[in-house]
Amino acid sequence: MPHLTDPLTLATGSVLKNRFTLAPLTNQQSNEDGTASEHDLHWFEQLAAGGFTMLTTCATNVQSNGKSFTGQLGIFDDRHIPGLSAMAEIAHRRGALASVQLHHGGMFARQDLIGSGPLVGPSDDESSGARALTLPEVEQLRDDFIAAAGRAERAGFDGVELHGAFGFIPGGVPIPGQESPHGSLRRKPGRTLCLLREIIEGIRATCGPGFHIGLRLALSGQDPHLPELQDTVAVFLEHELVDYLDLVVRNLGTRVEVGLHTGQVLVDLFTDLPRGITRVGVSGDVMSAAGAQRALDQGSDFVFVASGAVVHHDFPHRALADQAYETPRPPLPASFFRNQGRSPAFVEYLDGSVGFVDAH
Repeated sequence: MPHLTDPLTLATGSVLKNRFTLAPLTNQQSNEDGTASEHDLHWFEQLAAGGFTMLTTCATNVQSNGKSFTGQLGIFDDRHIPGLSAMAEIAHRRGALASVQLHHGGMFARQDLIGSGPLVGPSDDESSGARALTLPEVEQLRDDFIAAAGRAERAGFDGVELHGAFGFIPGGVPIPGQESPHGSLRRKPGRTLCLLREIIEGIRATCGPGFHIGLRLALSGQDPHLPELQDTVAVFLEHELVDYLDLVVRNLGTRVEVGLHTGQVLVDLFTDLPRGITRVGVSGDVMSAAGAQRALDQGSDFVFVASGAVVHHDFPHRALADQAYETPRPPLPASFFRNQGRSPAFVEYLDGSVGFVDAH
């Protein structure tokens, strides 16, 4: 089994100096126009100094109409490049790789943040009021994802991660040969427009051979369509469509609750799949050195640290220094996060949206 201190080489040639990478974390602390704030730079500085081998930004919107939360980082305009460049430079100065998570909120974008434009998604959605994208809008969105990757490369980032989890575009769009229960985008009747694959191919053609592409997908033990998702992941691994997968699970011990694989450990269904050069990382409730090593023991190539990084930005250093290390469990007092250097906006988000702050 690999150890947390072992280096790992991606297909692009980039080397992870250890197995700790930062999960893309919402923090709502960027400037209103989507440019990186001083808080963004401070956050990256803390994480890079804390031992993470790759830093991934929060979800960074590729179109202004895809904005899903206040204080969201943007990459849909060249004015975003200077701030992003500063973030990439911070990571590289500390010997870490840097990646941008590319995002479009789709039907989960917020009307109050995108103005008068329509909410759009892979298909009509009555609950949100979103309508299906038209073909010209699909093609523009594809091009905007590709253009955003180009901006990331110009800003000095080593690669991008496509946010395909939680119903965001382009995660609801199937790849060739795979049907999706979540709706599809079509050029014309009977022909599926594979937005995700076209984005990946476009980024490959636009960016250099050393520029990596990752994809985030969410796993749920209650998903009745789990076998279809497993088949889709198998295709990605077999055809080496991306350089790594970021598989999000609530907990490494989560078991399947419905269908064919009931009772099996969820993440094992995916880490046991044959894979060649595509690496697989797991994002879960990793808040200890033992938890991080467990991710590797369960077949992951590396681990994305999310909650643990929010509590201690130097999670890797602490975990590598002490095999018994474990972070305090949220909720924690707001003062704890302020003392750790989290920005006021970040603390407000932790309090209001994810329940990390103790109300007492």
